[in-house]
Amino acid sequence: MAETPSGPFAGGGGGPGRGGTPRGGRPRPHPVARSFRCRHAVRPALPPPSRYSDFLVMHEAADHPDAAARRLWLIGLGAAFVAGVLAFGSAYVIRVVSGVPVPAFVDRTLTPGGAGIAYGICSAAVTLQLTALAQILIATADRPVRAFLWTGGFLVVLVTVLPLLVGGPVEATTATALLNLGGGAADVAVLAAAASVLGPPPRFFDL
Repeated sequence: MAETPSGPFAGGGGGPGRGGTPRGGRPRPHPVARSFRCRHAVRPALPPPSRYSDFLVMHEAADHPDAAARRLWLIGLGAAFVAGVLAFGSAYVIRVVSGVPVPAFVDRTLTPGGAGIAYGICSAAVTLQLTALAQILIATADRPVRAFLWTGGFLVVLVTVLPLLVGGPVEATTATALLNLGGGAADVAVLAAAASVLGPPPRFFDL
């Protein structure tokens, strides 16, 4: 049987550097206590490796609200360009092929090119205004997608009804109303989809 150690160093209270008090005067914790200490209390937190610093910066920048706003406006500018081109082409082709003065709110004596440019500028401007509305609702509304759909739907109804109230040939007002309805609905759908992706996570039955 092993003998029980005895002497000044047996209980751990002996000389420095062993089981007793270290040279600095601070008592060394018991081995059991050292086993249950948190590792962060023993080892200092290490800085992240430098090779991951660029990834962390890029990830933080992607989550920044300004990054979402930039992506929304990129989508809005693209939608405005497409809406303007389609509106120009629709007005130009309808005037050249059928002679119907589309859009109904411009001068009937304009050339097909002039009428198409006017209609394209108006369509692009409306799309940019809808983009600004989507950005405001994403930043302020509790349910931005639903709020945008309600507001955008009302605006689509308004631009659809207005050509029917200005007067003029029935063919021109009807064609303008249908073009406004299709273009406005497409703009609202695209920007609502962008808001649902770039905005806060939607709730159940958010729409």
